[in-house]
Order: sequence, then C-alpha cells, then structure tokens
Amino acid sequence: MTAGGSWFVEWAPPKTAKVLLVCLPHAGSGAHQFRKWQELMGPEVAVLAVQLPGRENRWRQPPATDAEEVVGQLAPALSARLDLPYVVFGHSMGALLGYELARTLGSRHGQWPARFVASACRAPHRQGEDAGSAELSDGQLVAELIRRGVVPEYVARDDRLVRLVVRPLRGDLAICDTYVHTAGELLPCPLSAWRGRDDTGVTRQHIQEWGGYSAAGTTVRTFDGGHLYHLANSQEVTDGLRRLVTCMEEET
Repeated sequence: MTAGGSWFVEWAPPKTAKVLLVCLPHAGSGAHQFRKWQELMGPEVAVLAVQLPGRENRWRQPPATDAEEVVGQLAPALSARLDLPYVVFGHSMGALLGYELARTLGSRHGQWPARFVASACRAPHRQGEDAGSAELSDGQLVAELIRRGVVPEYVARDDRLVRLVVRPLRGDLAICDTYVHTAGELLPCPLSAWRGRDDTGVTRQHIQEWGGYSAAGTTVRTFDGGHLYHLANSQEVTDGLRRLVTCMEEET
C-alpha cells in the first residue's frame, strides 16, 4: 500500500503500534526489501518504508540526484505523517539521507526522532568523494559494485535486472558523490551505527566516527555478512531493531 503522496510504502501497520520505524533503502534499491520487516517487527511497531523516485511503483519518475532536493520534499511529507514517536533506520545511502531527514525534521519541524540507526554507511564528513562511476558503462558499474558487495552477484546474469538496477543507481550514486555535509546541531537522540563484519568498504573505524553526530551517545554493532547484511540476516536485524525501538533492552 502506498501512502503520503507515493513517498512511502507500508504493509498493514498494526493498530497497536506505539512507534513508527522509518526505513530508507540503499542505493539502487526500493522499499520492497522492507516488506518482510512488518511481520518480523511485531504488533508494537509500524514499518514505513521510503520509496524514492525512479524505482518500483515510482519507476516512471526520474531518479533524484541531489540529497537536499530529496530531503526538501521528503521531510514535509513525513512530518505530516508522524502521529507516533519515530525511529529512523537507513542503510548505506539511506543512512546518509536518513541523517539529513532527521536533522531537517528536528530543526525545522520540531520533530526529532527517538533514535537514529545508521547502517553500513560512513559518517557524513566521509561522504562526497566522486567515485568516477559516471564514466563506467552499465556492465562495468554493476561489476564494480558486485566486487564491493554493494550489488548481489545474480544481477549481472540478467540484462533486464542490470537495466532496472542501473537507472536509479546512477542517480543515487550522484546523491552520494555530490553530498556536502554542513555542521549543525548534534542529534539529541541516541545513535546506533551498524555494519556487516565482511564489509570492506565500511569498516568498524568508519562507523565509530558516527559518534561525533549524537549528543545522546552512540553504540556500535557488527553483524555477520557483508555490505547487504541486513537482507541476509533480516531476522537478527529486526530483532535488534525491535529491542531498540521498544526499549525492551539495551543494545549489546
């Protein structure tokens, strides 16, 4: 089910929910990856997945290429949707957008999240380096991202999948390449920084640097797997998220 002017997708959110979990996907992907999470999160959490233009049910729309443009449209749409305390979970590029979204909702709308979870993403001051992806062919781009563990290997075996992935992916990579972090108020909520143990592109040192972005403390957690650990270990990841967002126990 699509809501909020097509920016969001949700799947039968429970009426008993006490908190909203806002999920932002990694580059080149869409909201569908979080569909299973609503069932896994249980009756106290409503999962609201962000659907960026240029993918899935927004395929006909041109992909965005600028973080400020995305957040400028996304923040007021989410602000109008917030009827519960909320937590932001962003994976890879989604964490970068999630961080800016949280800052904007807090500073401009007075709606700070209860917690921010940055997954498989370097801290904002480590972003904005042009990786040269614009010069690569579609096949070369997919091959390079498979090598980094950012795209699953099976994509390269299907030309249709390559086309489906590359169109939004180029826009998302432009978002990361052109991003410029501006100093401002620290997040007043706790921050969790997560990564996959085998993710060579986002090391433990990289995610530890997220500690400089929260005034309420930062915890670090490592899961088995690579850059897309959250897809391979959805049960463990949602178990961890459920404990965080329902405050049932502290992260270990």
